Amino acid sequence: MFLGFAFYWAKDAQGKPRLRRRTGAEKHRASMSEFYQYIKAKRSNKLNTWMPQLKRKLMGYRNYFGLPDNSCSLDRLYSYVLHSLYKWLNRRSGRGSYNWSNFKKMLMYYAIERPRVSKRFIHVDWY
Repeated sequence: MFLGFAFYWAKDAQGKPRLRRRTGAEKHRASMSEFYQYIKAKRSNKLNTWMPQLKRKLMGYRNYFGLPDNSCSLDRLYSYVLHSLYKWLNRRSGRGSYNWSNFKKMLMYYAIERPRVSKRFIHVDWY
């Protein structure tokens, strides 16, 4: 693991071996835990104070780890963050605060989007 990435060899569309990157398992688990703890700590505050911060955290993660080979790790983290957010927001009162349709509307209001690959891959022949 180097700079949070795990490297592995795979074949590209033409059948040539290519070095690929994905988020390292340790870094991925640590990031998931950090997001979980952040949501858990902020759940009782007003949403308009900490949802923009959560959006910036997700965008920062996407900007660093958003490589073409790493879309599965990005999707896994995003899904985990959404489920954690749904869980902790629904524990704020005696009754459920959100159902999935209202939850998705809230995500659209704060513009929290599914991460996309943000960097183009530049192929370099090493041999």
